[in-house]
Amino acid sequence: MPASTASISLADNSDLDWLIRQHETIYAKEFGFGPSFRDSIAEKVAAFIKNSTDFSRIWIAGTDGQRAASIAISERPERSAFLNFVLVLPAFRGHGLARRMVATALTHARNHDMTEVRLETYDCLQEARRLYAQLGFELTEATPGVIACGQTFTREFWALKL
Repeated sequence: MPASTASISLADNSDLDWLIRQHETIYAKEFGFGPSFRDSIAEKVAAFIKNSTDFSRIWIAGTDGQRAASIAISERPERSAFLNFVLVLPAFRGHGLARRMVATALTHARNHDMTEVRLETYDCLQEARRLYAQLGFELTEATPGVIACGQTFTREFWALKL
């Protein structure tokens, strides 16, 4: 599926349950994350909804009525934004969909005069980290030895000046 054939739209309430389930499933299968990861994502989604502003968005990409990817952006202090819930289902990878989803969020940030976009990731997400670097994000903070969700990993924060 080429990324250009996927439609990207704002999420609704049914998409939020899907987003949580897919994060749980994919992170368990691909990275060995335990059930507490689902709880963490559910808490982050609830906080996202509770703290939403007019700027906040969650997008879902899909094709032929099937959900394929997600991304969210929220407002932070000092004209900064934060990306979250970046996920592309395995069947839809390798066609530029993640790049297109990030581009959608970055365009939104630029259109709202944000000066920086930040995100959190983990060292085990090699493909995501490569994409962020290709898009100009820079690693700004790394915390090795984080123990969570049954795994030990390096938590990273990346930033892109707009």
